[in-house]
Amino acid sequence: MLYSLALKILSKSGPAQDVVHEAFLTAWRKAGMYNETRGNVATWLIVLCRNLAIDQYRAKMRLASRRVELDAAAEHLISQEDDPAVAALAAEDIRQLREALVKLPPEQKQVIEMAYFQGMSQSEIAAATQTPLGTVKTRARQALLKLRNALVDIAPDMAGG
Repeated sequence: MLYSLALKILSKSGPAQDVVHEAFLTAWRKAGMYNETRGNVATWLIVLCRNLAIDQYRAKMRLASRRVELDAAAEHLISQEDDPAVAALAAEDIRQLREALVKLPPEQKQVIEMAYFQGMSQSEIAAATQTPLGTVKTRARQALLKLRNALVDIAPDMAGG
């Protein structure tokens, strides 16, 4: 009965079997939560299985929705890849960002480069530069504010202003 219910909700045998298995495991782990005044054991298992199947269905739908969004974004980026105007704008944005980076004080520039170009965390930067974490955070914040202000002056679109 539980398998039929899960299969009806999920439409696939494997996930339905997983849900039934999870329902029995949950019932075993939470047997103390069963209240006979609210229904018999079969009803409790059916509700438990139904809820787990619906949760799995919703998770599957969220994942499918994200995939559609990512596919649409990828198609958009690919379609713009060969557009000379987009390439020119991207090159100009990079040039302006480099100009703004050059104007940063060396210690702020170092933190930004390590974080954004080398992919280091602030803790890793602090360890690598033997600088207190608070100092690294302050330098990063100051640098980002300076970059933002510089880019607002150069290109309002790029800085979100």
